[in-house]
Amino acid sequence: MAQEIYYEQVQYSEPGAGDLAMVVCYDLPGNRSSTRPHWHSAVEMALVLQNPLIVIEGGVSRQVAEGDVSLINSDVVHTTRARDAGQSKGLVVLLSIEMLKTACPDFEGSRLVIPPQGDTRQRIIGVLTEIYQCKQQSRPYSQALTNALLWKLVWYLLDGCLVKGEESRSAAQKEDYLARQALSYIEQHFKEELSLSQLAAHVGLQENYFCRYFRKYVGMSFGQYLAQVRLRYALAYMTEFGASVGISALQAGFPSARSMTDWCRKLYGVTPAQFRKGQPMLPFMMEHNQ
Repeated sequence: MAQEIYYEQVQYSEPGAGDLAMVVCYDLPGNRSSTRPHWHSAVEMALVLQNPLIVIEGGVSRQVAEGDVSLINSDVVHTTRARDAGQSKGLVVLLSIEMLKTACPDFEGSRLVIPPQGDTRQRIIGVLTEIYQCKQQSRPYSQALTNALLWKLVWYLLDGCLVKGEESRSAAQKEDYLARQALSYIEQHFKEELSLSQLAAHVGLQENYFCRYFRKYVGMSFGQYLAQVRLRYALAYMTEFGASVGISALQAGFPSARSMTDWCRKLYGVTPAQFRKGQPMLPFMMEHNQ
């Protein structure tokens, strides 16, 4: 298990794009299509096809409607979840900074902002829709078309969404450093007894202020976040090793099997045993447990 799970080492998997992009189509129940707060160096885009997406980025929550797109710049702490428990469907594209720098050598220090309306936004939605449709087909040479569409997407982003220089540094990017520290510390110590006061002291903030700060930037309380970290570790451990709920709970830092079961019911609406028999989580969610 990696210690700092929330810094995601993206495994780029689109060969014709120089292994500089990752494309994931998802079709899952809403309660299994959420991601934990994390950050990575890639630019992340999501096309929502079914079930609106809630995105919390730098402490700000927004809803992405069906048929619309979300963009998250590199190194920004974020989390996503489906608005409803029903089936969720869409596309996630991760573009590496190296891919963007191939087309724009001085991209370093810049960010991307999709206009709220207009031709640029519609073109980006259109090319993402084409990528999704291409991934759903098994036609010969479809990978070549996917790669061409990815480079077309890069061109649209650089041509209509690029913000350079000092103005590109958003308030969220400047303020979420402490959130990264806190998340990393939790990843290193979640199997131990861990309190809010201990975490606040680690990042150098007063406990009451840190409680509000954590909820703002992560989108949930410290207690709920810690339970999620432990639960995902425990479920992965139980699945990989065939361990009992009790052993998996103790391995993950839960005080008891009952505590793990209660949190599993609260977060996913099922028991751990039922969860193990159900559909898997998104690939990029499971990477956090490896």
